[in-house]
Amino acid sequence: MEEKKMKINCVIAIDPGVSNGGICIYRPKDKPECIRMPKDIYGLRDILQHYKGISKPIVFVEKLSVRPDDVRASEGEFNPKIFRIQKMLANLTEIKAVLELLDIPFVLVHPSKWQSALKLRIKGEEKSERKKRYKEVARKLYPIVNTTLWNADAILIMHFGRYMLQNNLSWVLENLPERTRNSLF
Repeated sequence: MEEKKMKINCVIAIDPGVSNGGICIYRPKDKPECIRMPKDIYGLRDILQHYKGISKPIVFVEKLSVRPDDVRASEGEFNPKIFRIQKMLANLTEIKAVLELLDIPFVLVHPSKWQSALKLRIKGEEKSERKKRYKEVARKLYPIVNTTLWNADAILIMHFGRYMLQNNLSWVLENLPERTRNSLF
């Protein structure tokens, strides 16, 4: 049986945070590139269109989830976190729409999945400590990249995507939208 050769030659990761989101692009023979999450859908479209024009990308997008404690507020109180969550969910919807319209294969990946696969999770760790540690891990993995707090998660998601393409392609295929599965080969 003939083994199919993968067409993918670009891994893009998107961390769709509201204020600290980022995009990281990896192409063999190029230095990974990190870009702040654009302020609007048109900026995102332009970035993705550019990379689709020069390569065969796959995109790994951090999937957002909402826990009950994220949206709970005491009676009569406003929880500002609710607004940020609504904005992140809207961003995720826009990202998926742009990827669909540009016909770029993508995988939604839950934070616990990429963090566990890269053996980064530590129970009970404070968010600020975790972010600093992730920045240091990303810096060690890609010392040529100027790693910051805003791009560290995107770098690690990109690394996760590369890892999964090499080591667990079946997981990637299972998590792609069905109509894009054949576009990898």
